[in-house]
Amino acid sequence: MKVAFEQRTNLEQSWVPSMAFWLCLFVAAALFAIPFLAPKLLAHARLSSRHDDNQAQLITLSEHCEHLKIVQDALQSDPGFQAELARIEFDAVNPAEQRIPVGNGLTLNAIAAAPIPTPPGNTLAWYTPLLEFLTNNQSYTDCMLAFAAVLVMYGFIGLHRPVASRM
Repeated sequence: MKVAFEQRTNLEQSWVPSMAFWLCLFVAAALFAIPFLAPKLLAHARLSSRHDDNQAQLITLSEHCEHLKIVQDALQSDPGFQAELARIEFDAVNPAEQRIPVGNGLTLNAIAAAPIPTPPGNTLAWYTPLLEFLTNNQSYTDCMLAFAAVLVMYGFIGLHRPVASRM
């Protein structure tokens, strides 16, 4: 009974160094990967943000182009629209028409084209400042690599348990 208890205790305690070893290796791998992947992830985040901005601008410009096509079609085929545009442009007043004076902010100015609205710029991802920090600070990346090397050495040397021969 005492031998079975000792074997079970040894078996239960034998997984702790093994788990610590694998934990050291995974942490070391992550610390090793961060300095090498940070510049690539930063470039990807910037390109992705620029792509989103370009897509929004493309949609805005295509909507504006569709609006201008509608105006062009109206200018070519609608005599009422042509007459109204000419009346506004030359400030011609029909004698039967009654005009009400309004403020400058409420006047219709058909000559000045409306400015093309610019879509709001997308902000970069939340992790971009951290990536910039890791990319621009070589001393921190060197420390991370040194710590990863120490973890690997500790895992292989410090957590090594000699295996008892079974005979």
